Amino acid sequence: MQDEYGQVAEAHSISAGLDYPGVGPEHSYLASIGRAHYPTVTDEEVIEAFQLMSREEGIIPALECAHAMAWISREAKNMQGKTVLMNLSGRGDKDVGQMMTILDGLK
Repeated sequence: MQDEYGQVAEAHSISAGLDYPGVGPEHSYLASIGRAHYPTVTDEEVIEAFQLMSREEGIIPALECAHAMAWISREAKNMQGKTVLMNLSGRGDKDVGQMMTILDGLK
C-alpha cells in the first residue's frame, strides 16, 4: 500500500500482528508474475469469523488466523467441491479481552 507519492501508507488491522505496513521484494515479485494474490477482509468479517469459530467449533482463534477464516467464510460459495486447508496457529485467548471491548462497543 502506497500513498500518492509512492511512500509506504499506514496500515490498519484489528489484529496488532497484522497492523504494520511492509512488503518484501519477494512478495512484490510473486504478485507481479501472478504467483501470489493477497486478498483483504474487513474488521467486521474478522469479528464474525472469530465468533463463528468460537461458537461452532469451540476454538478461540488468534485474530491473525481469524483473517484467513473470514476470507474462507466469504469465499466458500466459490469453492464448492474443493478442499480447503487452513493453518490455525497462535492462541486466541490473548485476544478475548480485546474482542470483548469491541463487541461491547457494537451493542
